[in-house]
Amino acid sequence: MNFAANASIGISRQRGFWLRCFLGPALGISLLCSSACVSLNAQIAEAKPLQLAHVEGYVVNSDGKPVVNAEVTLAQDETVAFRTRTDAAGAFHFDHVLGHYWFRVARTEYAPAAREIYVGDLIESYVQRKKLYVIVGPGACADECSSIFTNKRDFEHAIQKMNRH
Repeated sequence: MNFAANASIGISRQRGFWLRCFLGPALGISLLCSSACVSLNAQIAEAKPLQLAHVEGYVVNSDGKPVVNAEVTLAQDETVAFRTRTDAAGAFHFDHVLGHYWFRVARTEYAPAAREIYVGDLIESYVQRKKLYVIVGPGACADECSSIFTNKRDFEHAIQKMNRH
């Protein structure tokens, strides 16, 4: 009887061992996959189009100096719908624009900039009366080196931060 009891305990111990060997890595892999999925979802989030009532603003370089004569376009379906150039102060504006566009500042000696915008025929409010403040990065850079702001304080803070170095 003692032998039979030991044999049954040995079998259950053996099953427990294999069960732990299987469930431990399986649980670890599932936790790893779920945490990877959560981090992937965080990276996929895209910037929403900027909501504007008018398209106007300034283009400057990373030193805060105006970029003169830079081509600024509004495109729909990869076709340029509106085009202008910046003046001596780096300012630009478009008149009578409504709809969904890609706002782009073309490459000059500086990097290009692009952002999706929506210009609505809505009742104007302080929030919708935004200007675009564009900082173009060094010429060797791609689009990622440039920044587009709608808040003047954030724009000025970014220029100060760039010029600290």
